[in-house]
Amino acid sequence: MDNLNISNTARSFYVPSDWVDRKIKVALVGLGGTGSSVLTELFQMNGILQNLGCDGFEVVAFDGDCVSESNVYRQNFWPHDVGSNKAEVLISRFNQFGGINWEARPEFLTGDTVVKENFDLLITAVDKASVRYELGKALHTSRKSGLWLDLGNDNHQANVLLGSISQNGSTSPTRLPTPFELFGNQWLEATKTEVDTASCSTEEAIQKQTFGINGMTARSAASMLLFPLIRFGKLDHHGLFIDLHDADISKMAVDPIQWSFYGYQEDSEKGH
Repeated sequence: MDNLNISNTARSFYVPSDWVDRKIKVALVGLGGTGSSVLTELFQMNGILQNLGCDGFEVVAFDGDCVSESNVYRQNFWPHDVGSNKAEVLISRFNQFGGINWEARPEFLTGDTVVKENFDLLITAVDKASVRYELGKALHTSRKSGLWLDLGNDNHQANVLLGSISQNGSTSPTRLPTPFELFGNQWLEATKTEVDTASCSTEEAIQKQTFGINGMTARSAASMLLFPLIRFGKLDHHGLFIDLHDADISKMAVDPIQWSFYGYQEDSEKGH
């Protein structure tokens, strides 16, 4: 019955033509609960895509944090990882056992740096709205092209959105709005009450994010957005809203009317 909720302005989004017949360069920002699961999904998809005759991914992972005891088991880390940098631990593990040559960058990605990096797909899996806002603001005024997959969650709910990298002056009807264009105002408001407190125990951590929300967010993004876009070349939806308590996943169609709910209008609708 989902089709009843799709307006007559709904359409499809097609995979960028320059992604064909080469490795897709991915910048993964954040290797915590969701990000470490995203890296696993990318690794598995990389092997599957290569077995299907595609070139797969070339991944650079950014995270300046080290593994803490409260990260063990909740994230994809084990007791002997405590004290080591998250990006270095995971990338080294996949490179060693997976026969790949991905890159770890043990640093926090900033707005100044993101516009200088070379990637086709930016994936943000960070806890702080301020980081999302900083990256989005920098990209919004940049001339970069490509796609941005943003994953965010709280205790039991998550938003996943695939959009364009920047506005880039485009009026193309095939362009998706950026996560910054749809959620930037929400991120800005969230920064005003943002508190940077690390969880000291598993009990504290599980109160912030219930078991399964990170893995569900990563798996949904990979299986419902990224893989079908690459495998079949198009999507009719580009966003997901997940609620573990209600056992529900709803989608955002590629539809200007749905985008307008967040205050976004395409340039053609603005009279430009």
